[in-house]
This record gives sequence, C-alpha cells and structure tokens, in this order.
Amino acid sequence: MKTGTKNWRWLATWLALPLTGCALGSVRQVKVDALGRYDEARGVAVEVKGDVTDAMRKELQESFQRGVETRTRVSEGASGAPLRLELRVVEATSTEAPSSTTTDQVAEKARTTFGLAGLGKSGGRLALEGLLLAPEGEERLGLVRWESEGEPSALASQAGLEAGEALGREMDFRSRYFVNRRAADERMFFTPTPLTLEPGEVVLSNDEVLLFRLGVGLGRRVQLDMWAGGLPIPLAGGAPLYLIHAVGGAGGAALGALGTFDLGLKVRLLNESRYLPGLAASYDFLNLFAGAVGVGGLVILGNGVGAAGAAGAAGANLQFNLFSVVAGKHFGDFHLTAGAYVLDNHHIVGQNAVITVGVAGTDGSDGNGGVGGGSTTLPRFPTQVQAFIGAQYVLGPHSELGMEFFPRKPFQDSFGTTGVRWLLGADSPAGPLALDRLRVRIDLAALWVYVPPTSDGKQDGSVLPVPWLGLGFYKL
Repeated sequence: MKTGTKNWRWLATWLALPLTGCALGSVRQVKVDALGRYDEARGVAVEVKGDVTDAMRKELQESFQRGVETRTRVSEGASGAPLRLELRVVEATSTEAPSSTTTDQVAEKARTTFGLAGLGKSGGRLALEGLLLAPEGEERLGLVRWESEGEPSALASQAGLEAGEALGREMDFRSRYFVNRRAADERMFFTPTPLTLEPGEVVLSNDEVLLFRLGVGLGRRVQLDMWAGGLPIPLAGGAPLYLIHAVGGAGGAALGALGTFDLGLKVRLLNESRYLPGLAASYDFLNLFAGAVGVGGLVILGNGVGAAGAAGAAGANLQFNLFSVVAGKHFGDFHLTAGAYVLDNHHIVGQNAVITVGVAGTDGSDGNGGVGGGSTTLPRFPTQVQAFIGAQYVLGPHSELGMEFFPRKPFQDSFGTTGVRWLLGADSPAGPLALDRLRVRIDLAALWVYVPPTSDGKQDGSVLPVPWLGLGFYKL
C-alpha cells in the first residue's frame, strides 16, 4: 500500500508540472521588488550568517559578492548607502558516505535538479537563503534560495556565485521600476491599469460564469488578450452600461446573454516613475452577437440608437474597434487610475445588424417585436467615448479593495463598482513544482446602477447593486 501511495504522489507531481511550471536547479527561488527608489545605492553589502567555519563564511561572502556585482549595474555617481544582503546558511550537513558510483552521482544530481536535495540516505546538503534589505531598517526588498546535495565546503564557491548571479539579474531588471506589480494588477474589475502582464505570464479567468479570458505577456511592455463567451444583458427595461469591453446593461425585467469575442493587444507606453504616472494603450477587435437582437432589437448606447437583425435573420452581429488609454499613479498602497474607452463601429468584417436611431423603447422595439416606427437607419453606430476612474487600496499580501466610476450624461446614467479582491497562493516551491509562481484571483464586487422611477409613479428611482463574481488563475 505504501508503494502504491508513493507512485500516485509521483504521478500527481508529474501531471501538475505543465500547470505549475518547473522549479528546477539549485536556485530554488528568486524575487525582487521594484528598486527604482534606491538608484543612489552604492551596490550591495553581503553579510553571511550561520554556523559555518570562518573559511567557508569568507568563501560564501566573496563568491556571492562577485556574482551579484557581475549582474548588476551601479549608477554612476551613486553616493547613497549600499543595499544590504543577509546570506543565511539554512543547512550545512556534511556527507556521511561520498557517492562512489556513477549511479549514486546521477541520483544526487537528479535530486538537486528537482528540488529534492537531502532525500538521499547519507548525502550532504548545503542550503542558503539570502534576504535583500533596504539600506536602513528591516524592509525586505528581495529573496533568493539555493540548495544542493554534496559536501558544503566543496559547494560554497558555486553556491555563492550562482545565488548572487540569480539575484543580481533580477535586481538589474527591477532597478528600472518604481512599482511592485502583483498578480491581477493589469486590470481592475471592468477597467485596465497601466500595468501589463510580465513576459511569459499567463492568465485564465472567468467572470459571471459566462465570460472567459486568456491573457499572455508577450514582452516587458506588451500583452495579448482573448475574451469569449457571454455578457448578461436586459432584454427589456434596462439601463445601458459599458461592461468589460462591451456595452451591455443591468437591471430590467428579463436577462439574456450577449455573446462576445474579443482579441486585444495592450502596450505599456510609459513606466511609472518617481514623479510621472504610468501610461498604457490598447486596441481590441470586438464582435458582439445575440439571437435576441433579431427578435426584439437591442438598445446598445442608451440614447435611442439600437440594432435589430436584418430581414430574415435569426440574430445579428456587430463588430467594433475598441480603443482604450489609461494612466495611473501609486501613492504608497493606494493606486489611482483614469482613462477612457473609445468604441468605433467602422467594422473590418461584415455585420448583419440593422442600426437605427429614434428607437421607441429601451429594448429597441415598438411593442410589436420590431424596431420602433419613425426610426432612421444608420450605416454604423456613432462613435462613443466613455471616461472612467479607478482606485485600488492594498490591505495586505492577499487582499485589496477596488472602486471604479463611469460618468455619463445625464449623470443619473452614471454607474460604478465597489468590491474586494483576494489573491491566494504559496510562498515557496514544493520540489519540482513552482507553486510560488501560481496565484488564484477571486473578485467579489457590486455594480451600482440607477433604476429610474416608473412612468406610473408607483416605484421611485433607486440605486441598486448587481453582484459580480470573477475568478482567475495566474501562472507568473
């Protein structure tokens, strides 16, 4: 039974590798916060702590110092105090019986590669943990972990050099940034932020059960997004809203689903600096379709402009070009953003919806299932601009509050969101599984809309919340 249990554990580990990513090699983990505000620091001062000999302590200090200095660049004329690196020897166990056969040596290398060092019956082990600290105080700015099987005294030089180089590479990359990006920081609930996905980062998310998103970081400044699924919309009596990348609605007598397909490219134009905000722009090829459009029509813009299916069509599709621009600035744990969507209907592909102005009802119908009488046909939807502002406040490593506001004219058509976001994940890898690179996002928000009073005066106007649930899986 024990053998069977072990086999199942190994099988589960290998099956999980494609999802979690691999944490292979002696450098088990490395991460560094934004270091832009420490551009005056004069390098890194390394201090070794732990129960080791003076000779080994000196070798670790010198090799780590050499490794980190090889990969980092110190600003010319830097005059500030250096960053501090506490290199702690977590374990230094001598070998009881050195590997004498090729098989033992291969097994030792394999255990080290897959993060299983120390599982050998009599193998030695060296494990290091380096904490990067601010010049003053105890603020943690980075972390590197290194481990390997073997005799500690023989591994000291290699350990210090590899750990130092790994940390130095990440420090050099983060030296250009003033903002610490967390998983899901590339967008709020309905609006983007100036941040983009990291190179190679992948996200798969689902909102309201209906709408799926796949996002990939293509480079340090570029991300690709694909949205597909449906958006909940009212088929009667609704208040039109911009939802995600589309114009939908909330509140009403009946709900349907507005199908959507969106392919977008987002580019970070300007990194946030000490004084300047970050800036990003995006373009989305957006296609909307709904069988309901061919039945009773659909008010898209809320100003008497609607769409219905072409004669004899069971449904209709609309193709939009969606542009967005957003700027944002961090003030400690507070992030403020502002931007706008521009929705343009100069379609690239064909669309079979009849677009009219002068629609009689909010559902685009005249009461007989068609577009209102006296309406005028338009070649395309008028271009729309929707401004927005957003704010985030980080409560801790796993939670944050969010708010968005979309002003409209008249003001009673404005709407907004408030909600909370949770980020769940591990802090360190487990064997070959890079669990520290995985995050689960949970959004629980309310979409606040104003429902006007009824024409018969029986019901007053009121502000009502529409619940919004979002889930996301991030591979960093």
